[in-house]
Amino acid sequence: MTENSKSLILKSVDDLKVFLHHNYTNQIKNYFGDEKQAMKFLSSVTGAVQKLPKLLECEPMSVVNSFMTMAQLGLMPSDISGEAYVLPYAGKAQFQLGYQGIVTLFYRAGGTGIRAEIVRKNDEFSYENGKIHHKIDIFKSNLERGEAVGAYAIAKVNGEEICKAMNKVDILAIGKNFSKSFNTEFTPWKEKNDPELNMWKKTVLKQLAKMLPKNETIHKAMAADNLDSRINDVKKEVGKKELVMGNFLKSPNEKEDNNKDTVSEEGQGDQG
Repeated sequence: MTENSKSLILKSVDDLKVFLHHNYTNQIKNYFGDEKQAMKFLSSVTGAVQKLPKLLECEPMSVVNSFMTMAQLGLMPSDISGEAYVLPYAGKAQFQLGYQGIVTLFYRAGGTGIRAEIVRKNDEFSYENGKIHHKIDIFKSNLERGEAVGAYAIAKVNGEEICKAMNKVDILAIGKNFSKSFNTEFTPWKEKNDPELNMWKKTVLKQLAKMLPKNETIHKAMAADNLDSRINDVKKEVGKKELVMGNFLKSPNEKEDNNKDTVSEEGQGDQG
């Protein structure tokens, strides 16, 4: 940590803007490989904090580090693009990967035909032997199509489609059990903040990612996104002890009797 970072105080958006310009401009240019994109990123950071001034109350370097994680992945902080977010939680800022951010990274990695869709109650939908059939009447509103009941993701690998489908209960359970910011005011898990239900799409896409060829950048993005997970808090508490998925979901008294199924780094991908 530099002397500048130790003395950083964010009283306004301009404080953050000046600090990033003075200390991180070259890094940001290297990450994006284009000066115009780097300047666009810095401008987008300013806009993001102006829309969410609560970030100025967070620990200053957590704000800087969250946006720099975003820059390292070459993603833009934008509610419009939906690529990535920085959200306040318990006095600190946290990076959160958006649905569109995962799609962007998949395409950069050479993926094709990547998409995710919401399934509504009155849609015509079937899922059999890994094949999805989803028929939508585009002339019907979401209200006419009915409440959202699930989501699915599809990616094409070597010319073959790979699919993952999940129902509403399982999607929301992942958000509730693993995301620390699930019940916060600013979380994209709230439908008022995410009317297109992109967090649902993101969740199934993250599950689908486990079935696709590994990619270092995507792995880093998932790991950074999982810092919002409660699993990380539990890991800190248990230290070097074995972390058991069953224990994490059970009460303290029940934990003593369960010594099965350890959680690996890849297991953290269960977070939505």
